[in-house]
Amino acid sequence: MTLATGDSRGCWSAPVYYLYKNQGFYFFSSSDSRHIRDAIGREGGCAASVFHDSDEVKELRGLQMQGRIEPVAMNVEALAAAGAYVKKYKIRINAQNALAALTKQYRASFYRFVPEEIYYMDNRFGFGSRKRVEI
Repeated sequence: MTLATGDSRGCWSAPVYYLYKNQGFYFFSSSDSRHIRDAIGREGGCAASVFHDSDEVKELRGLQMQGRIEPVAMNVEALAAAGAYVKKYKIRINAQNALAALTKQYRASFYRFVPEEIYYMDNRFGFGSRKRVEI
């Protein structure tokens, strides 16, 4: 997933590995990273895209989203999401608490992109073809 943020200095984008769960896109990132500093606490302060990579323009398809980034509180839902993230990306962690282990090992925090507006774009139906997705 690519996140896009902006502030008075201009626009910024950053790719992140993510896990989609409970209507949010979970990811790890440094709290000092520009995309986190620019987005936290801003309503509508972030955009994101997830897309199918292809060498052919007519095959391009994916999600275009506007929403917010929020820190994930340490709770049962976060622990389950971190465990699923570790499993999805085959990260070897020798700990029961994947969230604490990843936070310590990578000096990263757990965040969630929450979409507020989503469009599905699919060039197989015509260049620039897109439809709003109801949340």
